[in-house]
Amino acid sequence: MRLLIDTHILVWIVLNDRRLSEAQRAVLENPENVIVVSPVVAYELTQLQVTKRIPLRESIERLEELVGFETTDLPFECWRMRARLPDIHRDPIDRLLVAQALIGDMSLVTADAKIRRYPVPCI
Repeated sequence: MRLLIDTHILVWIVLNDRRLSEAQRAVLENPENVIVVSPVVAYELTQLQVTKRIPLRESIERLEELVGFETTDLPFECWRMRARLPDIHRDPIDRLLVAQALIGDMSLVTADAKIRRYPVPCI
């Protein structure tokens, strides 16, 4: 299974945060699954680091080594899909993640209750 992870999930993985659910830990630790990070997550993570809103200082490249995720491009079709999504979540990053998960046939790993209201597989 391909797992597209939300920004907070990446932070929680690195910090071994207890807010990761048992189900999330299980799929993330399963070696048969592929953890995927979107460019929009890399962007958001960098912004959070610049504004010192998260305690991580490692670069996205270093986090890639530590966590073992793969990065992916953001297909242009995501912009069209994002525009067709129901108006549940106003956060443009989260809407793009939902669109990318749908287009890429991935499950989205998130704790965001608003994202879970979209017709996308979530863990």
